[in-house]
Amino acid sequence: MERRPAPAARGWLSLLLKAVVFDCDGVLVDSEKAVFAGIVAVFARWGVDCLVTGPASSLYGASVFEVISELERRLGGPVEVGEVAQELDAEIRAAIAGGVRAMDGAIELLEAIRGSRPLAVASNGSRETVEVSLSAASIPQVFDAVVTLEAPLRPKPAPDLYLRACERLRVVPARAIAVEDSVPGARAARAAGLMVVGVGPAPGLQAVADTVVPNLCDSQFLDLLGLETLQV
Repeated sequence: MERRPAPAARGWLSLLLKAVVFDCDGVLVDSEKAVFAGIVAVFARWGVDCLVTGPASSLYGASVFEVISELERRLGGPVEVGEVAQELDAEIRAAIAGGVRAMDGAIELLEAIRGSRPLAVASNGSRETVEVSLSAASIPQVFDAVVTLEAPLRPKPAPDLYLRACERLRVVPARAIAVEDSVPGARAARAAGLMVVGVGPAPGLQAVADTVVPNLCDSQFLDLLGLETLQV
């Protein structure tokens, strides 16, 4: 069931919740098709050409290691993880650089809250992929921290990325909002202790997030941030 704060509580929440930590793909950048294009290209190179794409795919919100595990399952044997990880990273970055855009309201929202509170990105992607994605979508450079998947951090749904983001922002997780569009990401943020705002229609998201909104321009989400409207 969707858990929504009562209207009277939202004003207090906007004061209590200090930091905002955003996922990248599907929250700030409309890169889902590009990410899947990169995955499909690598799978095809390994002889797997029947990958189902789209939000219902089991790979939606998955880390590179989960993608590789799926490749191994379909091949029926192991692959060299480092080699395939490099292939995936290169193909995804190339697809993203070929053209992605900011999610509706993302640029306007970030500009509206620029400097008012600590902001971070926490992504299962590599540093290079996230940087290419943010740049290609013309996302403003407003973040105090960009946390990506690197050792010893574990990928979402483990809480590591969100815990590291809060550590770098110097806020306790209970004073932060996570903005996620996938179930693994929402689980990671909840395990870390953040309030979770789900964005979009991913199946199962309502069962994990504290509240789910259709997009970043939704009035309920803006209320949590102490905003009235966005000039989109």
